[in-house]
Amino acid sequence: MRYEFNPQVKLLLVNHSNEKVKMDYMEDSWPMPKIGLRPPYYCYPSYELNYPII
Repeated sequence: MRYEFNPQVKLLLVNHSNEKVKMDYMEDSWPMPKIGLRPPYYCYPSYELNYPII
């Protein structure tokens, strides 16, 4: 097997960064943090059984 490393994967391991990126949407653009807060469901997912009504 051959594994390839992508340097952007390191961003998943960082909790906070002061770096900004430019967000473009239609004619507007604004600076955004490169790494923002992650929602809690990524860290601690919860699974619930859901039975359909027949």
